[in-house]
Amino acid sequence: MSNKTITHIGTLYAKPEHIHNLIQSFEGLKQAAGYISHVCYRDLEDSNKLTLVEQWESKGDHEDFVNSFSKEAMEQWLAMLSQEGEDSYHEKL
Repeated sequence: MSNKTITHIGTLYAKPEHIHNLIQSFEGLKQAAGYISHVCYRDLEDSNKLTLVEQWESKGDHEDFVNSFSKEAMEQWLAMLSQEGEDSYHEKL
């Protein structure tokens, strides 16, 4: 693992009735080890498409956060999505 901070970019497609709860769920990031910051963006053409840009101390910290949820909790969170999203990791040059 690199000692550089990383950026995780996730694109999420919310079910319209869950958009508020999904956005609120991002506040839970703040409790995670290695978390630095996050910003959520809403697509101008599709109000149910969100892009979450997160700063982490390491890729492992983000992965540990994601893996810390029980199967049931993850299934509840995923139920707020209308389709599978995309995610990627980046380092600043």
